[in-house]
Amino acid sequence: MVETARSAGYNALIVQVRKACDAYYNSGVEPKNPAVAPGFDPLAHIIARAHDTSGGRRRLEVHAWLVAYRCRIPHDDLYRDPRHVYSRHPEWLNQMFNGEKVDSGGDQAGRYYLDPGVPAVVDYNLEVVRDLLSRYKVDGIHFDYIRYPETEGAGNKWGYNPVAVQRFNTQYGRTGKPDPADAEWCEFRRKQIYFMLRRVYAHVRAWRPQVKVSAALITWGEINRGFERSSAYAHVMQDWAGIAEAGFLDLLIPMNYKREGVPAQARAHREWAAFLGETAQRCGRFGINGVDGESLNTLPDILAQIRATRGLPGISGIATYCYAQTRRGSGKVPDTEFFEAIRTQVFRQPAEPPEALWLTQPRLGLVKGVASRGERQPLDAATVRLGERETLTDGSGFYAFAHVEPGRHTVRLLVNGRLAHEATVEVTAGRVTEAPLAIR
Repeated sequence: MVETARSAGYNALIVQVRKACDAYYNSGVEPKNPAVAPGFDPLAHIIARAHDTSGGRRRLEVHAWLVAYRCRIPHDDLYRDPRHVYSRHPEWLNQMFNGEKVDSGGDQAGRYYLDPGVPAVVDYNLEVVRDLLSRYKVDGIHFDYIRYPETEGAGNKWGYNPVAVQRFNTQYGRTGKPDPADAEWCEFRRKQIYFMLRRVYAHVRAWRPQVKVSAALITWGEINRGFERSSAYAHVMQDWAGIAEAGFLDLLIPMNYKREGVPAQARAHREWAAFLGETAQRCGRFGINGVDGESLNTLPDILAQIRATRGLPGISGIATYCYAQTRRGSGKVPDTEFFEAIRTQVFRQPAEPPEALWLTQPRLGLVKGVASRGERQPLDAATVRLGERETLTDGSGFYAFAHVEPGRHTVRLLVNGRLAHEATVEVTAGRVTEAPLAIR
C-alpha cells in the first residue's frame, strides 16, 4: 500500500487504527484488536515505511484515523474484553429516545456508541489521542463518525444518555426528555461535537504542535438550501463549518461521496466541493475534497469528479476512497489500473504536502483552560470571554480560543451573567497559553 501510494504520486495515507474503541497499534488505553497478528504493530510498520526517505524515496505523511464514538460492532467480540470501554463503562453508552442502546438502522445495525454528551467520554477520547501521540510520530489525527448516528424521521433520536439529558435540563431550565427535533436540544448536541474537536485540537497544539487535526465531514444531500438546513448541521449535529471557522480543524476532508452517473448527485458533488473551498478560504485552512469509488463510481466517473473540483478556489487537494475498493467493479488489491490512471492523469508530478503556514510560521496563538468552583468542581456551560469573543465551557469545565493575537489579554469567567473571575495572560504566536479560571 505504501509503495503503491508513493508511486502513484500521493503525499499522505489516512489509515484506520481504531474501529470500535479498539487499537490496531500498541495502545496503553484500549485493547489491541485480535485480528492483528501477535507481536505485529501495523501503525509502526506503516510509519517506518512511509517516512523512509532512503534511496531517494519520497516521504509520505501518515494520519491516524480514529472512529470517535462507536464502541461495539457486529461479528467482533472484543467488547467482551474486561479492558474494553464497553465492558468497563456501560454507563457511557449512547441511548435513543425510546431507551434503546443498539443501532437498528440500515447498514449500521448492531452498532453501539458512546454518548458525546457524557463528559467522561470526551476525557476518554482525549486520553486515547494523548497516548497515541506519545508513542507514534504520526503526522495527523483524523476523526471519523464525529457526529450523532443518523435516524429516520423528524429530529435525531440519539443522545439520550441520562447524564447528557440532565446536563441539558440543568443548562436550559427544563425537565423530562426533550423532543428529538427540539431546537435547543439540537443545539446542545451540536455543541458536544464542537467541544470534542475543540478539546482535542487545543491539546494536540500543546503536545505536538506540527500534528494536523482533521475530520471526516458530512455532505449528505444538497447544500443549495444553505449549510444550516443540511443533514450535517440539522440532523447529525456536525457543524463542521462552524468548527473550522473557530479554528479547531487543520484539514477539512468531506465524504463528498456522490454518483457521477446520477446528474443530481454529480451536481451536488460540485456544489459541496465549492462550499468546502469557500469555507477553507474563509478559515485559512486546507480543503481536501473526498472522492469515492467503492460501488458508487467507475474510474472515468472518479476522474471526472477530480477534474471538475480539484481546481476550485480553496481546494488544496483530493482524497480518494478507498484502497480496498478503489472503484465500482475493482478486482484485486492493489488496483494497478486505478493507481496508474491517478499517476498519469492526476498526479503527473508527485504531490508534495502544501505547507501549513499557521503551524510552521504561526502568527496567532491559542488560549485554553478549565473553569471550576474551587479546585475540583468543573463549571459546565459557564461563559468565558476573551475581548469581544465568547464561548462556553464543556462538561469538564474546559474552554479554548484559537486565532488569538499575540499580546496581553484578559480572560473573564461569567456565571449567571455576572463576573466571577478574570485572569490576564500573555499570548505568544504558535504557543498554547494556559488560563485556569476558578471561583474560590
